[in-house]
Amino acid sequence: MLLLLAGIVWSLPMDRGRTRNEPLPATYSAADPAEFEISSFRGALTISGHARSRDHEARIMDAVHEFYPAHVLDVDLHPLGVAPAWWDDATVELVEALATMTSPQAHLTENALRIEALVTDQPAVERQLQALRRELPSSADTDFRITPVATQTRASTFCERQFATFQAGPVAFEESGTRMRTSAYPVLDDVVALADACRGATITITGHSDSTGNEDSNLHLSAARARVVADILHSRGIARNRLIAVGAGSLLPIADNATRYGRSLNRRIEIRFTATSD
Repeated sequence: MLLLLAGIVWSLPMDRGRTRNEPLPATYSAADPAEFEISSFRGALTISGHARSRDHEARIMDAVHEFYPAHVLDVDLHPLGVAPAWWDDATVELVEALATMTSPQAHLTENALRIEALVTDQPAVERQLQALRRELPSSADTDFRITPVATQTRASTFCERQFATFQAGPVAFEESGTRMRTSAYPVLDDVVALADACRGATITITGHSDSTGNEDSNLHLSAARARVVADILHSRGIARNRLIAVGAGSLLPIADNATRYGRSLNRRIEIRFTATSD
């Protein structure tokens, strides 16, 4: 996503709060525009982007250890020689602000900040966002997609509403196999986020195939694809007893199996959430 800096690359291997710092050079330069991304899902914190100095990196890590003490860390920072004066304070404030949210994702550049998250304490989050706005230039474009879930009742209502409208993007597979296309992984990020927010729900994963081959083989293949997705979701922290994987073969096409493009659309996964009692 970020281009490696020509000449000097600085990375921080991280594991459960323990870091190994590579020394920064006294001076350096970078051509990439300033960028900073952070996300938190089920006890795993991921940070990537630019730090302007050794002191800046240390401030980020101090905030990480203070506000995410039990998280598994994956931090990949690169040195940046030129950044706006507000960059250091804004990135540190962003790390702190997201600690008040559930399943947050944020992307900061010199011109814009986008945050998506669920919140259970909206007043606390609003205070953090106000503090964060003060660190940004007035010209920065802010896009805060914050969904409040303040009480168990409201959480249930929120989940029911989301289940009724949720449509996973395409989870596509290679032809005649169980290898998922890379475009499917961002789709599963959305599934994990909703499953994490609505834990009293089962997730039904239905595999579909194109019409190539006989139907017994298609049923077997579509079920195998559904199990692949279930395994990935389970590896991302979704309990196995919440996952139902089934195969429908080629019985429910959504496109013309006579064309290659149509067959590629029919090799798909459909994901449905159903509320259950806790």
